[in-house]
Amino acid sequence: MGNVQSSLPTYYNADPTNEAYTHSLSDYVDLASAAVGAKVIRSSNERFGAASNLIKAEAPESADGKADAWVTQRHNPEADWAVVRLGSTGTVAGFDIDTRGLDGEHASVVSVQGCLAAAGAAVDARGNVDGAEWEELLPEVDIGANSRHLLALWTPTAAAYSHMRLMLHPDGGVARLRILGTVVVDPSAEGELDLASVNAGARVVQASDDSLGRKENLILPGRATSASRSTQGWKTRRSRDEGHSDWAIVRLGEPGFLTRIELDTLFFDGDQPVSAAVQACYTEMENPERDPECFWYQIVPRTEVNGNRLHKIDVSLNDVPFSHIKLVIHPDGGIGRLRAFGQRVKEIEAEAAREKAEAAAEASLAAEIGADSSEQATDAEAPSATFMTPQGKMPSSMMTPAKASSSKAPNPFMTPTKAPAPAPDAAAAERKKAKKQASRKKAKAASSSKAGDSKDGTDDDQFSSPSNELIQSLTSPLPQRKRALTRTRAADDDSDGASVGTAESQPKRARRKAKARAAATANIANTTS
Repeated sequence: MGNVQSSLPTYYNADPTNEAYTHSLSDYVDLASAAVGAKVIRSSNERFGAASNLIKAEAPESADGKADAWVTQRHNPEADWAVVRLGSTGTVAGFDIDTRGLDGEHASVVSVQGCLAAAGAAVDARGNVDGAEWEELLPEVDIGANSRHLLALWTPTAAAYSHMRLMLHPDGGVARLRILGTVVVDPSAEGELDLASVNAGARVVQASDDSLGRKENLILPGRATSASRSTQGWKTRRSRDEGHSDWAIVRLGEPGFLTRIELDTLFFDGDQPVSAAVQACYTEMENPERDPECFWYQIVPRTEVNGNRLHKIDVSLNDVPFSHIKLVIHPDGGIGRLRAFGQRVKEIEAEAAREKAEAAAEASLAAEIGADSSEQATDAEAPSATFMTPQGKMPSSMMTPAKASSSKAPNPFMTPTKAPAPAPDAAAAERKKAKKQASRKKAKAASSSKAGDSKDGTDDDQFSSPSNELIQSLTSPLPQRKRALTRTRAADDDSDGASVGTAESQPKRARRKAKARAAATANIANTTS
C-alpha cells in the first residue's frame, strides 16, 4: 500500500486581523533577523530592492518612493528566490511574511524551504546550498498587499535548520521575512558562555513595561550598533511614583553556574536607571512568576548605573545553579544589553562523570598492577626461571621454547639473575676426595680403640657430656662407673659456679653420691640374684 498524503493544512493564520498584541508565535525568536546575526547570502534578482531588507530588525518604512523591501523585476519566467543564513540554527514554529509598504508591487504567491548546512556553505546560481537538500516547510500560499501574514505551523518542526529559501511565484516584493522558532544550542560549545544570549537559547519571558524599547533587545548578541529604538535595548516609560521599579525576567538558554553579570548602557546617556540589581532563581517552569515555590536570590546588590558604559560584576562566589535571572532597575530607564556568563550544569555534570570514570579506571589499573605484583612474587618463589629486562621481571613462561632454544647469541637485555656454577677443577676434586677418605680412616681407628677399652663394646662418644657419663655410670658395671664418677668429680671440681666446689656444697654432694652408690649397689644385687 503506497503512502497517502494528508489533505489537512500544515499551517494556520495566527493573526488574521493583524491587530493581535500576542498570538501563538509571540514567544518564539526571529531566527532570520540581522540583529541575531542572520545574513542574506544570495538572491536571484534585486532590480528594485535589495534582498538584505528582508532581515532588518525594524519595521518596514518607505521613503522618497523607494520601497524598504526586496523587490524583483517583472515578468520573470521562473520563481525568484533569496537564501538566508539564520543567525542561529533552530527549529521552526512559523513565519511572518510582511508586505507593508508594498501595494501592487508585492508578490502574490510565496513558499519557504529550509535545509541544514555548514555556516560557510556556498550557494550556486540556482539557489542550491552545497551538501544540503531543500525541504518544503511552507507550501505555496497566497499573500496580500500591505499586510502581515503570521502563518504558524500546526506542529513545530522536530528537525533544526540553518538556511532558509524564500520563493516568489513568479516575482514581486516582500518587505520582511521572520522565521520564528527556537534556538538549538551547539552541543560542542564548552567553557564560559553567555547563557542570557538569544543565540544560546535564552528568552525574555516577562517584563513590567517595554513601551519605549522591546524587552527582547536585552539578550541580542553584541553591543548596540545604533541609536535605533528597534535594537537599542529595553526601555521603560518615566515613572512618578516614589519607590517605583521596573523589571525583566530572562530564562537562560540552559541552567548554569554564573560567574559574571554585565549591564551595558551604550546609547543610554541621561535616560539610564539610577541603580540596578540582579536576582536569580531555579525552576523548571517557563515563567518563575507562576511557580509559588520559586525563591529569588539576590546575586548583584543594588548598584549605581552610569550612562554609555559597560558594567561588569563578578558573581563567581555563587555555587548554586540558576535557570532564570531578573533585572530590576530603579526607578526606570533603559538598559541596552544584559549578559549572564557561566558554565552549563550539564557540562559540569559531564566533567564530574568523566573525572569519576577516570578515577575508577585508575583504581582498576592500580588493582591490576597489585595483582600482577603478587603473581610475579609467586612466580619468583616457583622453580621457573626469571629474567631481568630493562622494564622489569619477565617469567620464562613468556618465552616460547622454540625461541629460547634457537637463540644462538645471548640477549644482553635478558641475562639470568643467577649465574650458573663454574665447572669444578679435577685436581681440586681429587684432593678433596683423598682428604675425606683420610678423615674416615682416622675416625674408624678411634672408634676401634674405644671399643677395645669398653667391655660391652659401647661407644663412649655418645656420653661426651658429664650428665651422660653419670647416666653411664649408673647403668654400667662397677669399674666403668668408677671411671665415670672420677671424670664427673673432676669436671665438677673444675667448674667455677658459686655452689660448685665450695665448702658448703661438698658435704651435700657427698651424701647425694653415697645414696646414689647405695641405690646402684642394691640395683646390681637385685639383678644378679
